[in-house]
Amino acid sequence: HILVLYVQARADFILVGDLMKSITLLQWSAGELTELARDVNANWMTAVAFLDDDTFLGAENALNLFAARKRADAPTEEERGRLEVVCEFHLGEFVNRFRRGSLTMQMREAGAEPLPTMLYGSVNGVVGVVASLPQELYVRLAKVQTALSRVVKGVGGLSHASWRSFVNDRKTADAHGFIDGDLIEAFLDLPPRKKEEVVAGLDMTAEQLSRVIEQLARLH
Repeated sequence: HILVLYVQARADFILVGDLMKSITLLQWSAGELTELARDVNANWMTAVAFLDDDTFLGAENALNLFAARKRADAPTEEERGRLEVVCEFHLGEFVNRFRRGSLTMQMREAGAEPLPTMLYGSVNGVVGVVASLPQELYVRLAKVQTALSRVVKGVGGLSHASWRSFVNDRKTADAHGFIDGDLIEAFLDLPPRKKEEVVAGLDMTAEQLSRVIEQLARLH
């Protein structure tokens, strides 16, 4: 490591955020600290958090978020020692704190468990929410996001894909693995004709989609 700035613990696992060398997963066992895996990208970290035992959330100094996971099923020890980056997203905020929790009281609806949520705070005073979505809901919202990006025009003509691309001094990558809640909620403010454009080709009506988005909006 260059300089360890952030440390989070979960049971006997320890997540380390480094000034220049991204995140590393360690384990404390039998009085010894062992490195299990690390992200080989050179991210300058500003915050780290556990999403679960196998998945980790990071923020870096170019205003991006990313998530990485352990590769416990990889065939070789070398591959198991490298974290796999599964999500990348340009947030546009300098995040300096993650904290597990919720901004609202979450209730069970139709027997479904509340979504796990992580709060973040930025140096500009912004407080936001990162929610872990079930795979089926993620796939559905990803289609909605793609349709919305064609209907909702960005400020100054900037495309949604360009704005949310993961960009820093060392790499550029299309956003993936994240759903942009701000864009999704923009559906609720569209006129009826535009809503019908968005849901064309999707397996739901505008009314059904509105109910799904309103439920998600209650997370904040």
